[in-house]
Formats: sequence, C-alpha cells, structure tokens
Amino acid sequence: MKNKQGIVYLGLGSNLRKPCYRNTNNVIDAIKKKLYKAGLRVTKSSNYWLTYPIPFSNIPKFTNCVVRCKIISKKANDPLILLEFLKNLEIGMGRKKLNNNISRIIDIDILDFQGEILDNHLILPHPRMHLRKFVLHPMKKIAPNWKHPVYKKKIDFFISKIKSNQILIEK
Repeated sequence: MKNKQGIVYLGLGSNLRKPCYRNTNNVIDAIKKKLYKAGLRVTKSSNYWLTYPIPFSNIPKFTNCVVRCKIISKKANDPLILLEFLKNLEIGMGRKKLNNNISRIIDIDILDFQGEILDNHLILPHPRMHLRKFVLHPMKKIAPNWKHPVYKKKIDFFISKIKSNQILIEK
C-alpha cells in the first residue's frame, strides 16, 4: 500500500558550514526554503538531531532532521526529476561529491516518495533508512505511523532492531 499521495519524506544532514551560514542548522533551514523551487512545501519538520559519523571517525558531528513535504507542483511528481533537482541544489550550496562517509555542507536524501518502490537509478524507499537511528528517530517525531513500503513494518519495529552504538542527541 502506498503512503498518502503527494507526500515525500526527505532526510537533511550537514556537518560543515560556510561563512554564509552561521551553523549547520542554518544550512538545513536554507534547504527547507529552497525546496519550494522544487515544487515541494515543507509541512512538518523534526527537531535537529546531533549524531556521530558512521562509521565513527574524527570528522565533525552531523546535524540531521527529517522533513515531510507536500508535492505542490507537477515538476516534483517524478522522483528522478526531484533527485536531479536536489543533487543540483547540494552542488549549488557547495557540496563536493568525493565519496561516501565524508564531511559535507549538505546531504539530501529522498527517504520515501509517496510510498513508491523503485530499484533503478534511484532506490526507493531509501535502502538504508531502516538501519539508521538518525533517520528513524526524527521520522518517528513527524510520522509515527509511517510504514516501510517494502517491509510493511512501522518505525518502532526498526528502532527496536538497531543494536549498533549510533549515538543521537535531540537538539
């Protein structure tokens, strides 16, 4: 069963800042405003969560949140077009795509796109979201009854299965 039509969940994260942003919260706030240009309106946002990098390293901690967005334009109704917009937005904000698990000014992940299941250029729902506390806990705050489109389980199930030492601090 698909989640409510017209609803997209995005994961936002940052552990670097540029001089134009006072802190990582400002980077994420700037993204929320820019999503409107992608045809999305943020309808709900989790608090910010401070997390250590996975795998643990000496790079700065990440600030993460999850936002629920309503599709308000036809241009956002295609997940591949939305992905392209979001990747261009990351680059425009100064993200350098070198490899995974490095510091970054912004990271935007499509977690769930209207409950669709895709496995091509874009994998939906996000293939590791159910393994990450820094996604599940903020998601639970804004969508406590959300159900994984593939596994058909709610957030609490996945949270209870994570045995890693992922450390989260709600800000």
